[in-house]
Amino acid sequence: MATLILKATEACNSSCAYCDVVHKPRQGPAQMSLPVLERVFHRIDEFLRESPDEELEVVWHGGEPLLPGPAFYARAVELQQQHCAETSARVSHSVQTNLSLFSREFARLFRQLGMDCIGTSYDPIAGVRGPGDRPDTAAYNAKFMRGLRIAEEEGFGWGVIYVVTKLALERPADVFYFMTNLKLDGGVNFHPVLVYGPEPRHLAITPGEFADFLGAIFPVWWRHQDRYPEVEPFRSFVRNAREGAISLGCGDSGRCSHSHWNVAPDGSVSHCGRSADWGLLPYGTVFDHSLAEMRRDPQRQALAHRNEVLPRGECQGCRLWAICHGGCPLDAWADQHSFDHRTPWCQAKKKFVEEYFEPITGLRCEFDAEGRTVQPA
Repeated sequence: MATLILKATEACNSSCAYCDVVHKPRQGPAQMSLPVLERVFHRIDEFLRESPDEELEVVWHGGEPLLPGPAFYARAVELQQQHCAETSARVSHSVQTNLSLFSREFARLFRQLGMDCIGTSYDPIAGVRGPGDRPDTAAYNAKFMRGLRIAEEEGFGWGVIYVVTKLALERPADVFYFMTNLKLDGGVNFHPVLVYGPEPRHLAITPGEFADFLGAIFPVWWRHQDRYPEVEPFRSFVRNAREGAISLGCGDSGRCSHSHWNVAPDGSVSHCGRSADWGLLPYGTVFDHSLAEMRRDPQRQALAHRNEVLPRGECQGCRLWAICHGGCPLDAWADQHSFDHRTPWCQAKKKFVEEYFEPITGLRCEFDAEGRTVQPA
C-alpha cells in the first residue's frame, strides 16, 4: 500500500524535549491552506484512477495535526466526497496525535473519513513531554488522559508509541508496566529516541542501550504475551521467527523507495517527514506534479540502489537482512551522509536477537534471500 503523509501543520502545542519540530527553524507556512488541501485530494483521486489496483493510506501528521481545528477536517471530508467519490473506498486514513485537543467533534469527523483507530505517543516520566520551555508534564498528562477517555468512549481503538530516552534506561520495568497497563490489549510500540542535533543530547541513547532496554523487558512480555499481545517490536520478531511473516515498519522494510510521499503545509512534496526536514529528496509540489510523476522521480533510485549495494557490502551474509534491510535510509544519511550504508541501529537489532530473543525463546531468526525462515538442519 502506498503512503501519503500529510503535514496538516508543523506547529505544535507541546514542546517535547526530543522533538525535531521544536528544534528546527520553521520554513514556510505553519498550517496547510485549504487550496493545498483541495489539491491534495485532487491528486489522490487522480493517482487512484490511474492505478486501479492501488490502495492509498493517508497519514495525518504534524506538528500536532489537530491544531488546524475541526473546520479543517470538515473541509477534508467535503473534499474527499467531492473529488474522490469513485475512489474513496481505496483510501484509508490514520492520524498521529498527542490527543491533547481530541474532542467528540474530531471523533465524528474522523469516522466520516473512515478512521476507527488513532495513533498517539506518551511518556510518564516527568520533563519529557508537555508545553513550555520546561515541559509541563502535569498539564500534558491531564489533556492526554482527557483525550484518551473521549477516544475510548467514542469507540476508537488506539495505539501508542513510547520513545525510549536516557531517562527510561534507569527504570525499564516501570516503563513497561505503566505503558502496558495504560493499554491493556497491547498496541504499544517501543522505539529509540532519534537525536540529530545538539539540543537534547542528554536524552540520546546508543543502539546497545536500546537493545539492553528491550532485553530487560522482553522476558516479562514473553511470559505474559497472551495478556499483552500487541507489543512491538516483540510481536513482529516472534512472527518473523515462527512464521516467516515479514511484518515490518517502513524503516526496515526496504520497500519505501516507491511507496511514500510527504506533503508539507505549503504543498511541497518530499519522500518523508525527515527527508523534508533535511532538504533531501524533494519531488516538487502538488500543484506542479501528479503523485504518479513524483513516484517516478529519478531521485528515488538512490533508495532502490541501496537495496542492491548493502547485500553485497556491509550487510553481506547477515541473517537478519530480511527483517532489517540495513535500517532506515534516513538514519543512514544522518550517520554517513549517504544512503548506501547500514545504520547504527542495525546493531541494536542484532544484539537484541542474539543476546535476549533467541536465548529466551529458543526461536531462530534467520532468513533466506526471499525472507523465508531458515529452519535448523
